[in-house]
Amino acid sequence: MNLKGYFISGTDTGVGKTVVTACLLALYRKQGVDTGIMKPVETGVGPECSSEANSDAKFLLAVSGNADTLEEICLTRLRPAAAPLQAARMTDQTLDINSILENFRKLKTRHDQMLVEGVGGLMVPLKPGYFIIDLIRDMGLPLIIVSRLALGTLNHTLLTLKVAKDAGVEIAGVILNRSDNCPLNEVEQGQADLIEELSGIPVIGECPFIDPISVECFDNKLAGEIELWKL
Repeated sequence: MNLKGYFISGTDTGVGKTVVTACLLALYRKQGVDTGIMKPVETGVGPECSSEANSDAKFLLAVSGNADTLEEICLTRLRPAAAPLQAARMTDQTLDINSILENFRKLKTRHDQMLVEGVGGLMVPLKPGYFIIDLIRDMGLPLIIVSRLALGTLNHTLLTLKVAKDAGVEIAGVILNRSDNCPLNEVEQGQADLIEELSGIPVIGECPFIDPISVECFDNKLAGEIELWKL
């Protein structure tokens, strides 16, 4: 087990990064691993939002059960539902990368390991010339990629893995996220093996379809679904 933690990013927005991060939090909690959480930037939510249903950061903090404050785990919350650079410009703000990294270092000293959830994919801009992939590299965390378990995921996943490899980021593995309860068809059943064959990166497992999503639902849903021993 890597006791530094992991950065969880995805092939796109809406692929299930928050659900997968919550799944990992629940699994590590069952193993007794003190795991801190961070969502450095959140968009599409106002600073005054108090709803776990509308705020990924607030939801993850509730799943973790940690005593850290919302302001510590999510330094910047921007109302426009856009990439952070665009959302910041729309609200006349500038993201402070140094403060994000300082918060990360503080949280890291309190916990055995950290899970950091990104925004969208690796090339989402935080500032001009500074992208999510740069934040991952500066934090020094291995990367977990979340992909949809659906047609088209091969291209999206392989492109994302190529960006990470070219940037010199350590890749821990891929987690495929189910978006429904329908039986997998033949194409979907073969995607994990193809991703491993073509990329050389392990598929850690599948995150099951969870509906409704609540803080309480994760503890009993995940046995055998994600193979932590591969990390």
